[in-house]
Amino acid sequence: MLEILMETENTQEEDKQVEIKVDNNNLNVQVLDNFEKAIITKGHKAHTRKLYPRKTGILAGSYLFNLNTNIYKLSQVNENNEAQDVEWIGNYEKGITFEKAIEKIEKEQEEKATNGDGYVVHKEYETIKACIENDIPVYLVGPAGSGKNHTLQQIATDLELDFYFTNAVQQEFKITGFIDAGGIYHETEFYKAFKDGGLFFLDEMDASIPEVLVLLNAAIANRYFDFPNGKVFAHPEFRIVAAGNTVGDGADEQYTGRLTLDQSSLDRFAVIEFDYDRNIETVLAKGNKELVDFINELREECKAIGIRATFSYRAIISVEKLEKALPLEKVMVIAVVKGMDKDTIRTIRPVNISNKYWKALKAIA
Repeated sequence: MLEILMETENTQEEDKQVEIKVDNNNLNVQVLDNFEKAIITKGHKAHTRKLYPRKTGILAGSYLFNLNTNIYKLSQVNENNEAQDVEWIGNYEKGITFEKAIEKIEKEQEEKATNGDGYVVHKEYETIKACIENDIPVYLVGPAGSGKNHTLQQIATDLELDFYFTNAVQQEFKITGFIDAGGIYHETEFYKAFKDGGLFFLDEMDASIPEVLVLLNAAIANRYFDFPNGKVFAHPEFRIVAAGNTVGDGADEQYTGRLTLDQSSLDRFAVIEFDYDRNIETVLAKGNKELVDFINELREECKAIGIRATFSYRAIISVEKLEKALPLEKVMVIAVVKGMDKDTIRTIRPVNISNKYWKALKAIA
């Protein structure tokens, strides 16, 4: 038997005894009355709480509740109305109103989600920036279209560094440069960053030839490099970041064209996981939480059943723009599944049948 505490904002009714099955998780939330309230089970006690919807701000689309001085948010439920994404977001001191506490938490989260200029940034922004500031080479590992290039451009601007970019190197001269038949040396992005200072970004390093990492490792270790036109010492403000879709172990089911990287050389890099960021997705979706939920759920479902597909920020941007001009089913075909055959689409289990985007996907199967 569980002790049920029926509590509202400022009152507490007499305890009632009722039999409830306790979930194995630390906190189990059963949503009732169309998100009006919920029963929160923790340990051997269950508490009834009012749910507070947030329609604006960084917490838009969420429902909030408090348990003692802790504040939690949720937004998704399964077919049994059990919350799937309960998250602790902060606490507050007794004596202040619940609304005031939420305003403070929203302000703190907005500050964490933006840089000093008010732009929404990736959750790993400050970690990457700290590494670059302290001249620690960084290797970002994450899915395609997760915004690595854009984030590094933001950081370069923030640190007042010139930004240089090279993608998947298949020939060494794309790094070293070369001298042509006329004796003219042709510079590369790496050469310019190394000589004059700046942030050099090599994307898709795991799709580059293995020799590239060895070259970069030598340049980082020695702080000089023998280019075809002579020895060049690294500028004091030279910084380097590489990125890939794998951690250097070679091809996997999702990224078949990836190569194994030299682990002793990769060891010189700080490895940071760089996944899709929900704050960025929410901004790109113009606050459309239903769309963001759908894309995230679709990624997880396809990954779980082994479907090779990418649903990046680009999918969110395209859907957000096109659904105003085209039927949603058509948008799913051209902007989300992109050529996926109907038999494959049928294997994708709709996670939330009340979500209009899941309904549209099911309609085209």
